[in-house]
Amino acid sequence: MTGLRLWERLLGEARAYRRHIGGLFILSLLSSVFALLTPLPLKIAVDSVVGSQPLPGFIAVLVPASLSHSQTGVLLVAAGLFVLISLLKQLQQFGSLVLTTYIGEKLLLEFRSRLFAHAERLSLAYHDSRGTADSTYRIQYDATAIQSIAVTGLIPFFTA
Repeated sequence: MTGLRLWERLLGEARAYRRHIGGLFILSLLSSVFALLTPLPLKIAVDSVVGSQPLPGFIAVLVPASLSHSQTGVLLVAAGLFVLISLLKQLQQFGSLVLTTYIGEKLLLEFRSRLFAHAERLSLAYHDSRGTADSTYRIQYDATAIQSIAVTGLIPFFTA
């Protein structure tokens, strides 16, 4: 089987999980947003606590006036924002891990089911000549190899 045919078949298998892969795409977009927001608390601490600039406009709207007029309040806002961004980033990574694992395990189950069904269709003479260990090995380990190809190849391809 050519490499192109293999990728074509894997795409066909992953088609059932396009919503999940779409969720992974959205989560990867959120990763970029959180990466861009990471230096914001430091900017606030340097510019508004050490320096004399006011809070950025979109944050000043959300912060009560009593906090925005004191250096301690602004520092607390920066610390809270740092914690919030870190928490959201961890939740995004957790969601991405859960979706990737879910898709991979579901694909593995489908691959193993197909291999098992194929092994059942084979004649007894085949199993006598090859032994049952060969079929069991293929069901167990070949499906895992296909899963790793699908997860490490298809999911990044779709999210890219």
